[in-house]
Amino acid sequence: MKIIIPKNEKKELKILVNKDEDYSILMDENSELNLMMIFTSENKDSKINLDINLKENSKLNLINLQKFSATTNNNIEREVKLEKNSIFNLFDLNFGSKLINSNVNVNLNGENSRFEHASVFVGNNEQKFDFSINAIHNARNTYSNMLTKGALSDNSKTFYKGLIKINKNAGNSNGYQKQESILLSENAESNAVPKLEINNNDVRCTHGSSVSQLDDNLLFYVMSRGLNEKEAKVTLVRGFLQEVVNKVNFGEIDSLIQEKIK
Repeated sequence: MKIIIPKNEKKELKILVNKDEDYSILMDENSELNLMMIFTSENKDSKINLDINLKENSKLNLINLQKFSATTNNNIEREVKLEKNSIFNLFDLNFGSKLINSNVNVNLNGENSRFEHASVFVGNNEQKFDFSINAIHNARNTYSNMLTKGALSDNSKTFYKGLIKINKNAGNSNGYQKQESILLSENAESNAVPKLEINNNDVRCTHGSSVSQLDDNLLFYVMSRGLNEKEAKVTLVRGFLQEVVNKVNFGEIDSLIQEKIK
């Protein structure tokens, strides 16, 4: 499927994705697109590829809402090229699937191009999330900011790999990445490998990750205000994810969080 936004135009689209498909998104100069892709499938295996090209001064706001069935093994690949002054804002919301491989490769090829990635995941039962997010800075004054937060219960697991690479000709660039997980059970597991490759001294970059457990004292306090255990957990997880959820701001996220927490 091809999506082409002509020069100087602005559009909004919502697409339901329930089968294997390749997508090509081309943003012409000075164009803007607000795109929401909702992924639902009952198939055992699913594979989605997106090839995204942003021309000069274009902007793409992309929400990926992943709600695959609990029996689906899914692979989502996104290859992105940003030209001068272009902006790519990606919001990844992962709730479904048995196993998901979610990969994002962004090449900041044009001066002053910007990439912001905000991701949420909530897993239970035997779910496994495998994330790979790469920002490759190939021009001066480029900017990337990657934030991933999630909650895991039962035997669910996540593995996060993040890379910010600043090439020699990408001076005065900025790159940031952070991954944070909260574990709601003893058997849940979170692993993270954030990585920086810096080939230019005139840059600012940071990276970090953290894993924590739900504070029993805090849970007791919230329950003492009149909530049952599930309601208290939902409230605390919602607060933990607030930093990302605020960037997306639509009501369905609340119900999806409630569905995943026992």
